[in-house]
Amino acid sequence: MISTVDLSEMPGPEIDPDTFGADSGAVRLTDVAFDIDGDGVLDTQTLEVDDALVVATDTDGDGSADHIVIVGSGVDGGEYSAWEFHRDADGRERWECTDGGTLGG
Repeated sequence: MISTVDLSEMPGPEIDPDTFGADSGAVRLTDVAFDIDGDGVLDTQTLEVDDALVVATDTDGDGSADHIVIVGSGVDGGEYSAWEFHRDADGRERWECTDGGTLGG
């Protein structure tokens, strides 16, 4: 079973869970280690940043995250948010929050 020690030893992209948002820009994955969709291709990197767990997934194989889930961020912890990356026709990059709330609350 993976532990937070395993997660903290993996190099990771620069993601600040407290400030991550719509204008954060593309997130390049540095060391994908998990096949989250079971297709035989490594596509996901997990990392621990401060008191948050970040799960970043590259669904289209371009080396950058398309989905990010952040769990445990915020003043009280237990908060989560799910984000989806979009690149508009004019080239503008943005993240859209698709879900969020508090665990167990």
